[in-house]
Amino acid sequence: MYKYLISYRKVEGSGQKPDWASFTTQSEASLEARAIRERVERRMSVLGEQLWGDGQVGGGRLDDVLYKREEAAPDTSVVYGLVEE
Repeated sequence: MYKYLISYRKVEGSGQKPDWASFTTQSEASLEARAIRERVERRMSVLGEQLWGDGQVGGGRLDDVLYKREEAAPDTSVVYGLVEE
């Protein structure tokens, strides 16, 4: 079973500074960017959050994800990486 760390930029209202939120998810199959985006959208709908940026999704190794999150371009919305197989 695959386990992913997913981070996304969110805002809770207009005019607010975007903030990163993170969660983990497990899947029996390797997830593609589209599936990661769907999971983020489901989570945001429950929490009443809005996605920041233009919806770009970037993936990679966990250490790359943490780096990408800190150095992400303003339009990057979601980054994710494999934690364990």
